[in-house]
Amino acid sequence: MTGALHVTAAGIALRRGRRTILDGVDVDVPAGRIAALTGPSGSGKTSLLTVLAALQAPDGGEVKYDGRVVTPRSRDDWAGRVQIAHQSFGLLSLLTAAENIELAAQGLPGARRPGRAALRAAAADALSRVGLAARADHLVDELSGGEQQRIALARAISTGPGLILADEPTAQLDAENRGRITDLLFERARSGATVIVATHDREITERCDLVLTLRDGVLQ
Repeated sequence: MTGALHVTAAGIALRRGRRTILDGVDVDVPAGRIAALTGPSGSGKTSLLTVLAALQAPDGGEVKYDGRVVTPRSRDDWAGRVQIAHQSFGLLSLLTAAENIELAAQGLPGARRPGRAALRAAAADALSRVGLAARADHLVDELSGGEQQRIALARAISTGPGLILADEPTAQLDAENRGRITDLLFERARSGATVIVATHDREITERCDLVLTLRDGVLQ
């Protein structure tokens, strides 16, 4: 596992046409901490996560990992160290659960890319941690929505990243699996990752080190 990253963002602004999505948002999540990103639907949580993950360039402001500015163009420098579990899952339907997880390592530089056996072992471990070891060889279309959600998180943790961003990771889960995934996120933080979770789940929020609340694109 890589070292946890200190994530900061200053003056993040994001617009779509005439609509302001994010308005001067500042974020500071120390390395190894877990932060909840809360707020009403439509408040800008998902947009902020994609900016923090350097998947989207803001219209103003900047994001830094360990004091270094990161942008979509420089994101490859952080391959494998930064992973996001999307609310829409982002899984490929023609691949199995295990194959989707193995894709997380494809962006790694050649010297850091695991061999086939190591890829399979990492996928198997991640699947076990989310309680889906028995579903490794099932195609995505054969999985329920809740299972797909857990696969997305398994993929995010599989490279041992220093930063994990998760968008509503418990939204489609029953009580047992919500507890499993919540515990996994906190275990990742204890083991050397910074975790930022967009969530409406109070069980997660009440346990987090930091709570960041967005309303109409403004951090409260």
